[in-house]
Amino acid sequence: MNLLWTKKELITATNGSDPSSNFLINQKNVFGISIDDRTIKEGDLYVAIKGDKYDGHDFINSAISKGASGVIVSDKKIALRYSGLFVKDTKIALINIAQFSRNRFTGKVIAITGSSGKTSTKHILATSLQEFGKTHFTHGNNNNIIGLSLTLSRLPKEYAFCVLELGMNHTGEIKELTLISKPHIALITNVSSSHIENFKSEKEIANAKSEIFIGLNANGVAIINSDNTWCDYLKENAKKYTTNIKLYGHTIKSSQRINKIIDEKDGSTIFLENKRPWHLKYMSSVQALNAVGTLVVVGELGLSQETAKKTISGIKPLSGRGHKIIINFKNNQESLLIDDSYNANPDSMYASLCNLYKIKSKLINYETVLIIGDMLELGKKAKLKHLELIPILKKINPNLLITVGSFTQLISKELKIKSYSYLNVDDLLSKIKEIVKPNQLILIKGSNGTNLWKLVKVLQNFNQENNNAA
Repeated sequence: MNLLWTKKELITATNGSDPSSNFLINQKNVFGISIDDRTIKEGDLYVAIKGDKYDGHDFINSAISKGASGVIVSDKKIALRYSGLFVKDTKIALINIAQFSRNRFTGKVIAITGSSGKTSTKHILATSLQEFGKTHFTHGNNNNIIGLSLTLSRLPKEYAFCVLELGMNHTGEIKELTLISKPHIALITNVSSSHIENFKSEKEIANAKSEIFIGLNANGVAIINSDNTWCDYLKENAKKYTTNIKLYGHTIKSSQRINKIIDEKDGSTIFLENKRPWHLKYMSSVQALNAVGTLVVVGELGLSQETAKKTISGIKPLSGRGHKIIINFKNNQESLLIDDSYNANPDSMYASLCNLYKIKSKLINYETVLIIGDMLELGKKAKLKHLELIPILKKINPNLLITVGSFTQLISKELKIKSYSYLNVDDLLSKIKEIVKPNQLILIKGSNGTNLWKLVKVLQNFNQENNNAA
C-alpha cells in the first residue's frame, strides 16, 4: 500500500494541533481514512465525527484496537490521552482534508449528478477508465458532504482519474459538493421529480442540479442528456460557466446521437449515428443511455471510445439497478427476476416498466409478475404520481400485481387484474416463495425505503435451495 497522508500534510490541511507531540509517532503511516470503527482497517486514520445519534469519540478504543494509525478529535483531553490530532470541529476537519487532497491531485476529476442513473453511470465510467489508468471513485452512494469528503480524503495523489457522484436533497448541496470537487467534466444524467417534497417545482430541482457546473475548472466540460425535458434549461445554466457543452441522446442536437436502442432478452443493442451496432451483454435500454453518457466522457478525456466500448459491453448492472437474476427450479425450469429494488422515482419507475414491457414481448411463454413499492419523497404529488403509472401498467397487463405501501395500493384498486397489497415488505416476505414459480418474468421496483431488496435476498436464497435440492 502507498502512503496516503503524512503528519505534516494532515496538520496543514486541518489547521490542527498535536498537544501530546505524539500524533503519528514512530513514523506511523496513514493508508486510509475512516469514520466508522466497525469497518476500519489497519493503518486507517480514524476521524471521530459527532453525528445526530452517535459521537465518534465514544468508539476511539475500538478503532485503535483494530489498528487505527491515529485519531483526529475535537476534545483536547482525548487528544492528549490518545496522542491524537486536535481540531475544533472534526466534520470540518474531514472536509478540509478532502479539499487539500483535491488540490494536490493532478489527474482528471469527473463529477456526476442526476435524479436517477448517477450511481450506475459512475459505475460504468469508473470501470471503463480503469482500462486507461488508475481510477478512484465514490463507493456505494456516498454522495453527500461526508461521503464526498471521505472519497476525496482517500484519493491517492498519483492516480489518473477520480469519478465522483454528487447527490442532494435540498438547494445548495450540489454547489457545496462541486466547489470541493472542482471537476474537469460535469455530467447530468437527467432531472425528474425525485425529492420533490423538498422543492417547490421540478424546475427548482433542475436549477439545483445545475449547480454542478459552478465548480467546473477553467475550460471544463458540461455533459447533458438531451432526451431529458430540462436539457435546454440545463444547457443555458451551463453556459454561465463554460462554453464547452456536449449533449448525448436521441435528439438531432446531440453531439453523440443515438439512432435507436433495441432491448434484447439479456441486454441491449445501441445504434449510434454513423457507428456500427454496439451490443451490451447485460444492460437494458435504461442503462444503455448511461453507457452512451460514459462514452462522451471518455471522448472528452481524449481516450479511445472503441476501447471503452469493449469494456462497457461486458459490464453487469449494480445490484438492485436492473440486474437480471435467473431463478432455477427442478427439471431445468427457470424464471427471470429483474432486480430494480434499489430505488425509484416517477421517471425511473416508468422507464423500468417500459423495459419490462419490451422484455415481456420476447418471453411470450412467461407469466409476468410485477412487484412494486411506493415511490417516496414526492410530497403532495405522491398520490398523483402513483396513479399516473396506471396507463403503462394496463399496457403491461401483468398476470399478477403485488404492491407494497399505501400509495401503490391505490393503483391495485384501479386495475382489474389479480393483485395483492401489503403495507410493508415484511408482511410479504413469508409468502414470496409461494408466489414465485417456474416460467415467470418478475420485476421488483420501489424506493429504497420500502426495503424491497429483502425480497431479492429471499429469492436468491431460494435459488440456492433449489440448486441444492437438485
